[in-house]
Amino acid sequence: MLILEGVVMTTFVVAALLTSAQLMSLDARELDMGDFFRLMANVGNTNVVLHPAVQGKVNLTVKDIPWEQLLDIVLKNYGLAKEVEGNIIRIVPVGILQAEEKQKSAAAETCLNALPLQTHIYVLSYARAENVAPIIAKMLSSRGTVVAYTPSNAVIVTDIEHPERCSATK
Repeated sequence: MLILEGVVMTTFVVAALLTSAQLMSLDARELDMGDFFRLMANVGNTNVVLHPAVQGKVNLTVKDIPWEQLLDIVLKNYGLAKEVEGNIIRIVPVGILQAEEKQKSAAAETCLNALPLQTHIYVLSYARAENVAPIIAKMLSSRGTVVAYTPSNAVIVTDIEHPERCSATK
């Protein structure tokens, strides 16, 4: 069992870590949030990147809980969110993360709107065009259209050409 004891300015911390099960007990008063997330990174053997707006003090007493659960509870309690990419955990205020997601969504929508449309005609042999058209319509983008052409039992599908180009620009 590893026992950490430390005083950081006016902070008193005693943490007992059971490294095999990744359970931890922690009693912290006025622990700087940066120091708390640094401790979580050490316990979880991962990397943590904090947004500059992440500030404050953590007060808690917990016994024998998984470090991931403790991290999630503190994030929720302080209005923060995490974004995991590989072995990096990015900690950011919820409002900022939502604004970033909205910005990414708008950029993806702009990209999709800039792509050219492409039209294909599919002549069906074993299904009726008017039955297939509504099913295809559910799979199209917001710019896509499908028309059932019953005289030749065909569906005319118009949609964005190569939409994966926008998802590759994350």
